Amino acid sequence: MSKNSVYRLSAAALIACAVLSVLGGAAHPIHEGQAHTAHTLTQPIFPYAHFAIYLGAILLMVGLPAAAVHLAPRIGRIGLAGLALYFVTNAVAVQGGLTVEGFVVPALAADPSARHLIDETGAITAATWFNNIQMVAGLLFMLSMILLGIGLFRSGVVPRWTGAVLIAGAVFLLVVLPAIPMLPLVTGLLIELPRGLAVAMIGVVMIRSLRPAGTAPAWRLQEGASA
Repeated sequence: MSKNSVYRLSAAALIACAVLSVLGGAAHPIHEGQAHTAHTLTQPIFPYAHFAIYLGAILLMVGLPAAAVHLAPRIGRIGLAGLALYFVTNAVAVQGGLTVEGFVVPALAADPSARHLIDETGAITAATWFNNIQMVAGLLFMLSMILLGIGLFRSGVVPRWTGAVLIAGAVFLLVVLPAIPMLPLVTGLLIELPRGLAVAMIGVVMIRSLRPAGTAPAWRLQEGASA
């Protein structure tokens, strides 16, 4: 398989990841300000919403290695550190959490004798070690978004709003989300949309990089025209 084919497939995986993640986040059930109670976990829409997010997370892992090759020379050490940390924390925090949330906890929620194992405060389960690992990995995940966002903002390889949106998404997850009640549709979009937009834009840039040499990106042409 040629390098161009790998780039195209990886870029398509990133764009599909964004679409599935946003759709799944928007459809994720929320009841009385909580997203992981026995009530929400047993809603008919939950398996479909969760599977969309889970499949999006898998596609992200498929697309990120080629994205790293494309971005590494342009995003500096800060951005590269963020990209590496983003990959690792997705593998640990996101994939690990999604596996438990999607394929273990709903079975507990459906069994009245096992519902005491669900943490009704939103931590998915009452397993202390699992929650602690998820908490640390989650904090590192948000740090990775900030570092990668800085690298993208400074790189010029993508529109600057891409990095700004990624940083804003991390700030929302770290500061705003814990302080506000969760709302159906709105909260899922606010969680998934910033990362989705950034990831999709990276995929678009990778595809555009395959154009003939000397062809400037569309946003660069617009900037030159307005200068």
